[in-house]
Amino acid sequence: MRAEEALRPRRCAVIGAGVLGACVAARLAEAGVEVTLLEQAQPGDAATRSSFAWLNANDKMPRAYHDLNHAGMRAWARLSASLGGSAWYRGTGNIEWAATSAGRAQLAARVRRLAGWGYQARLVDAAEAAGLEPSLRLAEPAPEVAWFPEEGYLLTTPLIRQLTRLAAQHGATVATGEPGRVVGLDAPSGVVRAVRTAAGDVIPADAVVCCAGRWVPGLVALAAAACPVPLVPWAAAGATAPGLVVHVGPVRAPGPVRVVHAPEVYLRPHSEGLVHLEAPDAAVDLHTPEAGLRRWAQQLLRRARQAVRGLQDAGVVGHRVCVRPMPADGQSIVGWLPGARGLYVAVTHSGVTLGAHLAQLITAELVGGAAATELAPYRPDRFMAG
Repeated sequence: MRAEEALRPRRCAVIGAGVLGACVAARLAEAGVEVTLLEQAQPGDAATRSSFAWLNANDKMPRAYHDLNHAGMRAWARLSASLGGSAWYRGTGNIEWAATSAGRAQLAARVRRLAGWGYQARLVDAAEAAGLEPSLRLAEPAPEVAWFPEEGYLLTTPLIRQLTRLAAQHGATVATGEPGRVVGLDAPSGVVRAVRTAAGDVIPADAVVCCAGRWVPGLVALAAAACPVPLVPWAAAGATAPGLVVHVGPVRAPGPVRVVHAPEVYLRPHSEGLVHLEAPDAAVDLHTPEAGLRRWAQQLLRRARQAVRGLQDAGVVGHRVCVRPMPADGQSIVGWLPGARGLYVAVTHSGVTLGAHLAQLITAELVGGAAATELAPYRPDRFMAG
């Protein structure tokens, strides 16, 4: 048994109030832990606010990672049901098609693989696809369309509001802005004892759970831990971790009601009658000039109009560059950090899909003291030299 497995913390600081941190804080507080949730901006205001928020285990490899994400999808459905049904949970299903013969062959192979794994996936013809999503504009002759009925999306703004409210109802303290910005970790002799904030507060903690997305590597460095937490670079020009998010509207009937993956644009309904757009080839970063972002936003709107109906009167309402926290090897990083006893990290590109399930597993590890078998492939110590 590792030393951390016996901690069973009475006081816990959770850094980062995105979807993962907010879920963890709510679960820990519900389990009776004294929780302080720390967020340097406002809860959910970073990657979570801009996320496509697609609930899926669609093309996630290897099989263990697929299964973890599939469990994540089911966890959100259970959480929503336990709360009496939630407006933020949209189990709409997902529709996808490809434009080329090679792309269609790859999509059909993926559908067969997923169906063989017990995941709901099948190919449908154009007529059935139009019945599922009346807004579709399919080329002639229409290709077969992949239908994934278990998938869906989350509206993250109301979700984060409810999660932070639940945490507070169970006694958690939520600190934002300067009181929530962590500037130091007190770790004498390699044991984390407290968190220091920009407001000068010192928050004692038996364990610190770092769920701060792209900021995780810098935060864990404050504890002088020997184990790195490597992410795909995001700050430099040309970095691939940033992505463009575009919101368009108004939407006219019959606008899209499901998640749609067209060959050149991905879209789903958004709050306030808008549609959320992303594209796999939108090459933007934190240094892209505003004029370039506007050009890409208009391009995505043109592509969306070709893929679905209902956007003939729509304009670009807003656009934003979102930095996606992407572990360097493509797999989540979850667990106690070697060399800094009491410091637990959780960073993943699948944060929305995995948030509710990871929160359950993390809480069980901290409170129950036993390592979760599901998380064995994702431990930080895989990055240690030698």
